[in-house]
Amino acid sequence: MLEVKNLSYKIGNFFLNDINLSISKNEYSVLLGRSGSGKTTLIKCISGLYKVHTGKIFLHGNDITNMLPEDRKIGYVPQDYALFPHLNVHDNILFGIKSVKRKTGEITDRFDGLVKLLSVRNLLKRKVQNLSGGEKQKIALARALIVHPQVLLLDEPFSAIDHGMKVELWFEVKEILNQLNITVIHITHNLDEAHAIADGISVLINGKIEQTGSKDEIFLRPKTEQVALYQGIKNLYEGTVTDVSVEKIKIKGNGFEIVALKDADFTTGQKVKFSIRPQDIKIIKEGLPVRHELTDNILEGEIVSSLFYNDFCTIKLKSTIDIELRFPIYIYQRYHFFNGKKIRIGIWQPGINIFSE
Repeated sequence: MLEVKNLSYKIGNFFLNDINLSISKNEYSVLLGRSGSGKTTLIKCISGLYKVHTGKIFLHGNDITNMLPEDRKIGYVPQDYALFPHLNVHDNILFGIKSVKRKTGEITDRFDGLVKLLSVRNLLKRKVQNLSGGEKQKIALARALIVHPQVLLLDEPFSAIDHGMKVELWFEVKEILNQLNITVIHITHNLDEAHAIADGISVLINGKIEQTGSKDEIFLRPKTEQVALYQGIKNLYEGTVTDVSVEKIKIKGNGFEIVALKDADFTTGQKVKFSIRPQDIKIIKEGLPVRHELTDNILEGEIVSSLFYNDFCTIKLKSTIDIELRFPIYIYQRYHFFNGKKIRIGIWQPGINIFSE
């Protein structure tokens, strides 16, 4: 297990503020955040490249806070891979082993195993300048893994790779690292990447861990408005609790009233903020039965804008609240939508998330 306790670090005007993380052995953990949020700074503190100002770092219960980087048993793959252009692939992979005392036979076995696992034997004599982005990534992984680290830190490992190849590598790299039974901290700003590969996710915003949890907890139940905003959720509202029952609460805001599932203790008169995922808003078609999860929150409105992506679209609806919907493009075509059309929608109650912080 890797534990970071009350870690703080200042560089220039930027602060990492009281960071606490706990990552289980063999967990594939994603550190998610925008550029400038402090992701790289944090993993450089964990690796020992930066000396923390306050706080502690533990690996399997051992305090490694003040250890030299080479003694921590932590591998690090930087965003630019940091491969040496004057060395071929073979020598790049073996470069990191020079600072670690290993028997020759053990090094050979480890090298052969990684070359086979990563499928790079045909690249060993090539210069790194002649490698693709995906190939460079695999060589950087091999160099970090040959020293047999207990934890591997990956800094935006797919940022320089074309999108089509990137998606394929997400799953390939995770499968490889799972086979090696290694604990991973993978940093990225890409929501799809995090959702595809993470066992657990920590969201870092402005030097502070806003939320840590499973994929479902992060994407379905953001704890703060900042986490919801980072996910691109624009349906953010505030209001006052006007009624509390055993299972539901009623919230009244500026020009609207909504009924949400009760997942915590609330009191009448309490001020709350909440979000609604755009994909959790459903189209109500005349003549068809309405699911009970929608019946408390049916609205009528007018489509004011439509935006199309590769396989889905978003529309903005003017109603008692301005609200954004997201659904597959075929839905737009099936219902013959257009800007100016008036439609009925239902808000799926489990998709209404009241912030706990």
